[in-house]
Amino acid sequence: MEQLSGLDAAFVYFEAAGGAHVSSFAIYDPATAPGGTVNFGDVAAHIGARLGADRAFRSALARVPLDLDHPYWLRDKNFELSRHLHHLTLPRRGDWRQLCELVSELHAQRMDLHRPPWDCYFIDGLGKIDGFPDGAFVVLFTMHHSAVDGITGMGIVGALHDPTPEIRPAPPDNWNPEPRPSPLNLLVRAAVSYARRPPQLLSAARHSVPVVARMPVAVTRLMSTDRVEHGLFGGVPHTRFNDRTDSRRNFDGRAYDLAAIRAARTRVRGATVNDVVLAGIGGALRRYLLDKGELPESSLVTVIAMQEHIKGRRGANQLAVARASLGTNIADPLSRLRAAHESSTRSKAFIEAVGPRSFVEYAEFLPGALLVPAIRLARAAHLGQYWDTSWVANTYVTTMRGPQSPLYLVGARMIASYGFTPFSQRNGLMHSAVSYCGRMLVSINGCPAVLPDIEHYGDCMDASFAELLPRADLDIASRVRPIPAR
Repeated sequence: MEQLSGLDAAFVYFEAAGGAHVSSFAIYDPATAPGGTVNFGDVAAHIGARLGADRAFRSALARVPLDLDHPYWLRDKNFELSRHLHHLTLPRRGDWRQLCELVSELHAQRMDLHRPPWDCYFIDGLGKIDGFPDGAFVVLFTMHHSAVDGITGMGIVGALHDPTPEIRPAPPDNWNPEPRPSPLNLLVRAAVSYARRPPQLLSAARHSVPVVARMPVAVTRLMSTDRVEHGLFGGVPHTRFNDRTDSRRNFDGRAYDLAAIRAARTRVRGATVNDVVLAGIGGALRRYLLDKGELPESSLVTVIAMQEHIKGRRGANQLAVARASLGTNIADPLSRLRAAHESSTRSKAFIEAVGPRSFVEYAEFLPGALLVPAIRLARAAHLGQYWDTSWVANTYVTTMRGPQSPLYLVGARMIASYGFTPFSQRNGLMHSAVSYCGRMLVSINGCPAVLPDIEHYGDCMDASFAELLPRADLDIASRVRPIPAR
């Protein structure tokens, strides 16, 4: 057995407040596969042959009684692949909106944490959708966040796919199941673990000493140049996205030319592709809220995830978070890009200055025995409706650099891939951007309670990204279309 890190375990604890899983779905063109077709049986057999690629596929959670210590990953002797694979067909040759509604419903479902926490859905029946070839199919993966983050997720994607239509031999599988430990065994392990905590806490504190020493200098340096709208130290405005949300989800996905985005970043010295993404999202939010007559005077703020896996560090999730301005109070797209770049640069510099390592180390001491009952009590009392999380951020943005060469599943070429992230109460809009094969694929995760017209928001995003492109790239701008175009 392998014990979860504190950060991984936190996602298990926060399952008490709602779903803490991630989902991704990819669209495939079967024309490159043997025979030009792929069915559910082909995908099921392929996944079954590659279960040895990652321990997450056949590992179940073994929770310590009363959550007195972090759970363990157990090689589940009762694993049955058929319980994780599902075949769905869209009704009446489904269109893009029907597909979005289906994947949203699947993501909204809670996971069964008594078995390996993942599910795979093969979806066919796609009709004549612009941007999709005939016979296209979708594969949706849902996995608990305790087992995967962006980087580890990309590793699993790489293990299941091939770089060419030719299917590689399955990797060796040395998996051996193990019996589930008794509650007494887990309690004994907890006692041993707690005996080790003082030295671990001392180590974390020792690493914190230089952080504390650097903190005044870092804060002073940032405060001397930072403005409230940069989102580092000031408050953030309340928006509809921070109103009360429920368990429903909706989705839209858009795709943009990566070469055009790279060209756009050259308009501001030092700007990155991620900065262009932030500015594009900021422009979309500005357009949408202006249309509703709800645009705040100060800029909306986002939380951005910084993922960096360090060799030898335990845990699937290794990340830190930073806040940045989206420049929604700025009409000029170039000025908005500059503001987003300045804000994200300072925020990341601050995180680097204080060091994300301590955050990960102190996560080991999260008290699950206290967190879980508190979360359940808050949920039962509906306390989330009284807690305004807009003081944290108005929305969340994650970005990942994906492969720029095509990937193939059972010989079928991946056309595009989109994702869902977990929600927290009163945060009804999330964005996930991943580059793949010369395009930037932006996933819009919403809650209908606060974003009922998600397609309109997607159209606002199209217009925002188009206006960010330099005039020399207007021919590229004309090819910037959602995937699929409607």
